Amino acid sequence: MPFVLTNCKTGNINVNFYDTEYSVILRKSEREKKITYIRLPKKLRLENGFLTNRMFKRIVYSYKINKDKCLGLVLYQKKNDSLSRISNNKKKAISAKESLEYIYYTRHFIDSTKSIQQQFKPYIEKMLAENKDTLHIGTVDEFKQQHKELFEKLTKNDSISIQFLDGKKLGERITVPVAW
Repeated sequence: MPFVLTNCKTGNINVNFYDTEYSVILRKSEREKKITYIRLPKKLRLENGFLTNRMFKRIVYSYKINKDKCLGLVLYQKKNDSLSRISNNKKKAISAKESLEYIYYTRHFIDSTKSIQQQFKPYIEKMLAENKDTLHIGTVDEFKQQHKELFEKLTKNDSISIQFLDGKKLGERITVPVAW
């Protein structure tokens, strides 16, 4: 679902979200033998409709379920069929009338209650058997099908903000809801 942010004087920035084939990643606590968080991948495309280059510093993922925690996101660009991690704290430029694509991974913390953790029992058993603290478990679409209620609870009303620069100062901040 595209979002268009328009400035009548100079142009617009289009923000689009796309599904990916990258895996959902579960992270297990070594001490408690529970799933502590889920990393969900999504593709983000920023299209610069301006006649000038646009600079931005950071992409912020806002988690509505965990407002008090700054969970961040991990940002990647696809290079030669693999993901290359990039800094989310350095300036990035979108050339005039061009676009940038990123893959990002969220980090949604999981409730440690028995009812929630029970959903992850087969994954935890596999992780214990293989002596792993992370496990790739399929795509976001597959996870949504298997854990629909949990997925909706984790991602409902989440948003992304992008802080653009105006010269060397902070400029416009745009915020759009994330389309899962």
